[in-house]
Amino acid sequence: MKNKILKLAKRLETFKLEDIESIMGEGIEDVLQELVADGHLNLVGGIYSYKAERNLPLPFCFKFHSQEKIEMITKCFCAGVKSKQASFLLDIGDATMQNFYKHFRQMIYERQLNALKTHFEQKPKTAKMRRFYDIPVYFYLYDNKLFVADKPLKTKRKKLPHTKEESLRIKVLYSRLRRSINHSQMKQNLAQHVAEHAWRYEQDSKNLLVYWANTINK
Repeated sequence: MKNKILKLAKRLETFKLEDIESIMGEGIEDVLQELVADGHLNLVGGIYSYKAERNLPLPFCFKFHSQEKIEMITKCFCAGVKSKQASFLLDIGDATMQNFYKHFRQMIYERQLNALKTHFEQKPKTAKMRRFYDIPVYFYLYDNKLFVADKPLKTKRKKLPHTKEESLRIKVLYSRLRRSINHSQMKQNLAQHVAEHAWRYEQDSKNLLVYWANTINK
């Protein structure tokens, strides 16, 4: 159903719920909301629009390894195996393995950032700034899900504060992330590391593997 709706949305470019209901049938509003939350569609003022995803160019390291080896690297990343350990297990240079891992983190960061921008366009919120190694990172909470940005999002509209419950949730997640972001090397590309760990908290290992299998095969 989602793929059919996305194909139709791409063709229409912009549409309202009633427009697509006349084609796809009633009862699709929940599916549309999921596509908005996932960052595939925009929703502003009751008007949906197709959001083309910007695919990151694959690093050269992807071109010099078999699909089987890339799948093994993906599994190591999803299982939380450190790059040095994965390098040893798969007989791949540590620098190459770090390039794979860096690319995966960037994809996680950009995908969640796209989803954040969609939420923010509908309901702007004031970012909660938190620091790791004295470096600021900006948190937003939508639908009880944490989003990360390396700089606060801008809008001419009035920003709403996070509720007390949302602020408490951010505080809890920040405390948890502080325990995970515990290596000085993470200071480089900090927002990507924070996004990765926040993402891991919300996914189980099976979903991680499915996510990356779909990503790599695109």
